[in-house]
Amino acid sequence: MKKILLLILPIALIICISSCGKTDASEDISEDWATRCESDARRFAELYNVSEQNPYIFATFEELVTQLELGTGVIAFGFPDCPRCQNVFPVLERVFKESKMDQHAGYRGKILYYDIFDDRDANNERYQILVGFLKDFLNADDSGNPRIFVPDIFFVNTGTIIGNHMDTVPSMTDPFASLNDEQTMELTGIYMDLLLEMENCDC
Repeated sequence: MKKILLLILPIALIICISSCGKTDASEDISEDWATRCESDARRFAELYNVSEQNPYIFATFEELVTQLELGTGVIAFGFPDCPRCQNVFPVLERVFKESKMDQHAGYRGKILYYDIFDDRDANNERYQILVGFLKDFLNADDSGNPRIFVPDIFFVNTGTIIGNHMDTVPSMTDPFASLNDEQTMELTGIYMDLLLEMENCDC
């Protein structure tokens, strides 16, 4: 009997430690995620005219690849010096919230933002990999090569790109001007349709 107890007690202790460790780890991840989201939202609001409770996070290259391979959600390419980006990101934020997308957990409840400027300028490996994922949806540069112009917003469901929208609206001829009410409504409709298509896709 003593031998059986001596065998059972260490096993029980290991199970207890393992389960306790997992609980603590999940709580830490949750806290880290919340802290990151708050920090990224503040940073993003310093760069663009969005609320401090915006749903944007600064995605890593690895997070983008994961989303494009098997994830569901919205990816936004841009950079702060792009005047068109300054116009579209507040509109995208509003549509995202009005569609209740921000109530989803994890990446699906956030817009993954990626500043493409440096990678595109260097034409580095990261940029080439992203172009490989997106090439069927990209416009071509003057040499006929697919290029990530900005702003470009991609809508992904389980690793399938449902659609994207690059730029603002056709009537927007001056990139430094603000969108008027009619243009804002048009862009809102475009994003809303793509979000609905992404959500309803049986991929």
